[in-house]
Amino acid sequence: MSSVRNRSSNLGFSFLNSSCLSLLALSLLTAPLKALEAKTPDFENITIELNDAADVTQTFQEVGRGEMDWLWFSLYKARLMTVNGRYQQGQYPLLLDIEYYRDIESEDLLEATKDQWQHLAFAENDIQRWLSLLTATWPDVKQGDHLSFKVMDQQTSQFFFNHQPLDIIHDANFAEAFLAIWLSKDTSRPSLRAQLLGEKPCDC
Repeated sequence: MSSVRNRSSNLGFSFLNSSCLSLLALSLLTAPLKALEAKTPDFENITIELNDAADVTQTFQEVGRGEMDWLWFSLYKARLMTVNGRYQQGQYPLLLDIEYYRDIESEDLLEATKDQWQHLAFAENDIQRWLSLLTATWPDVKQGDHLSFKVMDQQTSQFFFNHQPLDIIHDANFAEAFLAIWLSKDTSRPSLRAQLLGEKPCDC
């Protein structure tokens, strides 16, 4: 009889041990899952935050827009924007947004920018300094890409590529010199200037 009781006791003990082990194993498996659930980001909220940050133009109103043509090609569409939809030289913030119609390598963008600064008779040492800033900032662009230039004040500006921020530029004369390519009275593209300033309509 005692041997039967011992066997029963051993069986019960074994059953308890196996049950405990099963519960322990289950807890070990579910604990990381709960921790993972706790750490899983709310992708819906993240999407909202990115969308809010992505619209670099949302606090600006359009002054004017125009297209840049070369021979029989349209290269890009440009929009000039300010906080109240009116442009006055030296008043900031403002935004110049360019949407490209064609693929253009950054080297070609830099060369075209250099040509325009030389056309406007900026000092060569200034041009080289500004080009070094752009070389470290500008990417190649493809059809449909946006390259936006936001000026916070006379000494602080920033480029955005497809509405994502690039490096901030701290240079006392860069912003005015870059905007001069389109907005100077001596620009090589007076028709585009008139469109950006809202003086001439553009069906674009």
